[in-house]
Amino acid sequence: MQLTDPTPQTPLDDLSLTQLFDAVLNRHAGQTTRVGTLVEALHERGFGVLLILFSLPLCIPIPKPPPVDTILGIPLFYLCLQMILGRDRPSLPKKVMDYEISVDLLIKAFVRGRPWLERFERLFRPRLTSVLSDHTLSRICGVLGMGLTGAVLVPFPFSNTVPSLCMVIMATGIINRDGIAALIAGIFGTLWVIGLSFAAYFLGEQVVTGLF
Repeated sequence: MQLTDPTPQTPLDDLSLTQLFDAVLNRHAGQTTRVGTLVEALHERGFGVLLILFSLPLCIPIPKPPPVDTILGIPLFYLCLQMILGRDRPSLPKKVMDYEISVDLLIKAFVRGRPWLERFERLFRPRLTSVLSDHTLSRICGVLGMGLTGAVLVPFPFSNTVPSLCMVIMATGIINRDGIAALIAGIFGTLWVIGLSFAAYFLGEQVVTGLF
């Protein structure tokens, strides 16, 4: 039995990620539009798109200045909190939502990246939709995402690469309604964070014991 989803369905809800981008961007082709307009058009799946946007730079396994982790981690925390609270659309600060951008530039970037996006997207398909509604899956992933975000905000070398990759896979699962992929990625990332925390604790304990 599927749990009730309080969020009404829209014609865009059954589209794949590439089809969704295609429909939303072409609707505003030739225009300069607000970021908020594009985010709202993505509906609840806008959470997944924004999670990917803020997580991708953190997937690169190279040391980063601490401010970078914080700058990208705070929006991730904010988005996951909104998912837990059951928001049907993501919200960003008004200054960001009101920022105007050329849609044609986004279309050019989308056209270049579309072949790669379509290859990645083939790994995902709707699963567990008869058990979990989009709204419920979003809330569960919000809880898991909080743990992953915690690893991002901790300024420990290379601590955020695996959690960030898991966040990207989880977000892609949300977008494509692939509950299995989203949950596996979220749970694996959470276990990684827990294991890393224990390792850091025991390592620190041994260092302290060695000093005294």
